[in-house]
Amino acid sequence: MPEHNVKMLFVLLLLVLTLSGCVSTQDQNRVVARNKHFVIVEPRETDTYASLAKAFIGNEAYASVIARYNPVLADAAYVAIPLTAINPSAVLPSGYQQIPVLCYHQFTSDSQSPNRMVVTQSEFDQQMRYLRDNGYQIITLSELYQFIQGKQEVPDKAVVITIDDGYRSYLEVAVPILRQYQIPSTIFVYPDFVGAGSALSWNDVTTLVNDPLIDVQSHSKSHGDLAKNEATENDQQYQARLQQEVVTAAKRLERKTGHDSIHFFAYPYGNTSRELIDLLERNNYQLGLTVERGSNTSFSDPFLLNRTMIYGGDSMSKFVRTLDTFVRVELK
Repeated sequence: MPEHNVKMLFVLLLLVLTLSGCVSTQDQNRVVARNKHFVIVEPRETDTYASLAKAFIGNEAYASVIARYNPVLADAAYVAIPLTAINPSAVLPSGYQQIPVLCYHQFTSDSQSPNRMVVTQSEFDQQMRYLRDNGYQIITLSELYQFIQGKQEVPDKAVVITIDDGYRSYLEVAVPILRQYQIPSTIFVYPDFVGAGSALSWNDVTTLVNDPLIDVQSHSKSHGDLAKNEATENDQQYQARLQQEVVTAAKRLERKTGHDSIHFFAYPYGNTSRELIDLLERNNYQLGLTVERGSNTSFSDPFLLNRTMIYGGDSMSKFVRTLDTFVRVELK
């Protein structure tokens, strides 16, 4: 570990010891000190940064966040575990962190499909296994929101998984794979499609809402293009249509599922407008997602987030190129 990082660690250690005033009574032999920003721990021989992350942050995926502020664990007499964002911008001397949001639509258990919007079971399994085996940490949209708000750091190589529309193949093909690898995902559904021949039923949607790995969010009411049609709509008509597509859709989703938790919106076809974003903000939405290719930084506009579409038939090398989690910047 660079010398300046080691010095920073001990400065933080002394600061926390000063602020906390006394040793925590929770675990005299393990927790040395605690305040709202850090907990200082004397590690055991069996500890890893993953085990400490699970014990003190609640998620072992945050091992890399702890490692940022500490030496190699074998050399550490004490470990400073951050409880709040220390570097909320995720901008470093070597570059800055960014988070890819991947977007899927349909799945099939067949070995192939002529429809590029359909990803096969074997392709999806290979992609999710690659993420697990290569150190990628799948975070939720709520964690991405906290990151953009500067309230939470996220693990190295963080990625978000989203699925649009609400096809039943998500439940039948994708969900078993996601559960196998313990990967969280967000599915954006639109109420007018629920119950159609190839779509999820409302019972399916309720089942998904109650799965801790799955977040159900809004994809509008009808999946119409939400950009203003200047040829057929005046301002009042456009606002009325947006009201139906945003507010009515959310109320119906919440009524059907019994959960008051619609905070994220995926724009149909990726199209939005200033009027739509204003409406989302007035109705306490936190994020709006396009289908513009690319990753997202801590300084991204929360209502113009990028998502990269994943297509059936894509090679693994193409999939890997979407996983752009850090931009290196040479400072001269």
